[in-house]
Amino acid sequence: MLTQEEDVDAHALRRRGWSISAIARHLGKDRKTIRAYLNGERTAGVRSPAGPDVFEPFVTYCRERLVEDPHLWATALYDELLQLGYDRSYPRLTHNLRTRGLRPVCHACRPAGGRPAAVIDHPPAEETQWDWLELPDPPRSWDGYGAKAFLLVGALAHSSKWRGVLAEAMDQPQLIDAQHQVVVRLGGLTRVWRFDRMATVVHPGTGKVTASYAAVAKHYGVQVKPCPPRRGNRKGVVEKANHTAAQRWWRTLPDDITVADAQARLDQFCATVGDTRDRVDVDGNRCTVADLAARERLAPLPATAFPAELAVERVVSAQALVSFRGNRYSVPPELANGPVTVTHRLGSPVLAFVTDRGVTVALHHRGRRRHRRHYPQRAPRHRTEQSRAGRVHHRQTAPPQTAHPTRPGRPARRTGVARRHHHTRPRRRSDRLRGRGRPPEEPAMTTTTTDDAPPPATPAENSRYQQLRAHLTTLKLLDAAAALPAVLDQARAENLTMTAALERLLRIEVTATEARRLAGRLRFACLPTDATLEEFDYDAQPGVDPRLVNDLASCRYLESATNVLMIGPPGVGKTMLATGLARKAAEAGYRTYFTTAADLAARCHRAAIEGRWATTMRFYAGPTLLAIDELGYLPLPAEAASALFQVVAQRYLKTSIILTTNRPVTSWGEVLGDNMVAAALLDRLLHRSVVLDIAGDSYRLRDHHARTDKIRAGTRTGTLR
Repeated sequence: MLTQEEDVDAHALRRRGWSISAIARHLGKDRKTIRAYLNGERTAGVRSPAGPDVFEPFVTYCRERLVEDPHLWATALYDELLQLGYDRSYPRLTHNLRTRGLRPVCHACRPAGGRPAAVIDHPPAEETQWDWLELPDPPRSWDGYGAKAFLLVGALAHSSKWRGVLAEAMDQPQLIDAQHQVVVRLGGLTRVWRFDRMATVVHPGTGKVTASYAAVAKHYGVQVKPCPPRRGNRKGVVEKANHTAAQRWWRTLPDDITVADAQARLDQFCATVGDTRDRVDVDGNRCTVADLAARERLAPLPATAFPAELAVERVVSAQALVSFRGNRYSVPPELANGPVTVTHRLGSPVLAFVTDRGVTVALHHRGRRRHRRHYPQRAPRHRTEQSRAGRVHHRQTAPPQTAHPTRPGRPARRTGVARRHHHTRPRRRSDRLRGRGRPPEEPAMTTTTTDDAPPPATPAENSRYQQLRAHLTTLKLLDAAAALPAVLDQARAENLTMTAALERLLRIEVTATEARRLAGRLRFACLPTDATLEEFDYDAQPGVDPRLVNDLASCRYLESATNVLMIGPPGVGKTMLATGLARKAAEAGYRTYFTTAADLAARCHRAAIEGRWATTMRFYAGPTLLAIDELGYLPLPAEAASALFQVVAQRYLKTSIILTTNRPVTSWGEVLGDNMVAAALLDRLLHRSVVLDIAGDSYRLRDHHARTDKIRAGTRTGTLR
């Protein structure tokens, strides 16, 4: 192929009388190539096709697929084309998508670029990263799933091997169940589990592990480490896995798939696509994710899962069947079309089906997860009295029974509970050895501990309690969710009304919210010290009126946009007073910002150079109180007077300014380098203002003299150390 320059040179040399061979030797090309360009058979800069276009049969499919889903990943489209017979590489596919313009342009989805990134070293078997992924619009046939499905993703930080498990909600029992299934799929345990600030794992405000989840960490023998605040991309391995699962697995699922089949497809995708990705080991050799994961020495799993109590609500079908985890279980016919709660203690093979009144109506052995179709698990256990263990179990969950009319010592049959079916066979020895037909004898265990609420009386109340915590977490009422167990305990112990308990719970959330907002306002204020007005020594500065300062501390001057001007020599406490007033304003709920005159001038100068002048002016005009310190201490550049005047002019009669200076107002013309600008500035500052003229000795010099006198006295007495 000839470039445009070579084609021009070839034609120019041909006009001079050069032969084709000479031109070919001069340009280093073949004679046939030169002859084709001179004869107009080829176009400069366009490479001639080496053969038929193998991508042409797939153009229509790609165009329609991308019009249907403009945000479809190219890797997901590549997976689909491989099944249709596309035999070229992934870079060739992306090249054709770009050159043919098949993907619609979406400006909102373009990456920002230039974002700083850091590479974090993860030793083998050191860390597993966890995160929830919300999946919108699951199929309507999925029982128990609403407008969203949830996928818990766990990824080994060293090898990038990841697995995911579908869940109906993000509460703690669902998290523990999904985590156990994920670590089984990963093949073992690492030393550290990394989370973001999940409310079910750590307290979002403090980052401390909750007491209920601490028992889970002890059971698995792992350390729990939340991501540090304001440190993005700390668990980038699992974030990438989430992105891959959402784009390459969830978007490609058919609408008529079952939950079990979707989980099976995810497992197959992780094994065939996720584990075959190319990696480089520590020695620089090329390998796959599966090879790296095989070299990690993971710790073995405990014998059983953590015994958390899982409770989910279901609606009984017209055929008296309840769907749970890919199977259907029978319940008494009179419960058809009614609600039941399915409770399952992790690690136990028994499922309990409980009505809204807390009566256990059926016990089933949990069946294996099935694919494609549901197999009803029918067992003739629809009774409340079948053995002594059964009676003990139901005494804990059912209301007291009346005595039997003819047999003393035996309770009467309950009304409203299904009786023993006539086709029930007697229990055999093999059944007793295998534990069939009896409820679990060990006490039910939950993830609640000493500082959590005690287990509710019934599984239905336990489920409602978990749902209430989930609702509080969804509404971002995280402190209320954390305090819910304690408030429920207090309400039960003090016999509080529902209104009083709700007020106490919301007061905790409001207090925590106000504390977070105050902390945010103080961070934004950038106060130079932690000084307060209560620490100011009025005896050392008799020129400062305490009543005036206390009146200013009430922040009434902010409502009328009054300015405060503090004038005095260095060391008399101007900065301390300004800092104290700014802190009082932030504590009163006002947005405050503290800066120095030199810093304001420098930021305005940079903004003018970088084209951000309007943005910077809006920034300084935003806070209700702007404190400008140290005007006149340092010489200001020529444009500083203009910047300071524009800041004051934008805030004039709208918001307040606290300004400290060591120069009298008569010499501001010298400070700003322009008498006219100084006059206009003072006119706006002094229109509504309170002037504090502080005259006195410097507290720094007083401290210096006091230390000097102490040293001299110690030297004379010989007690100086």
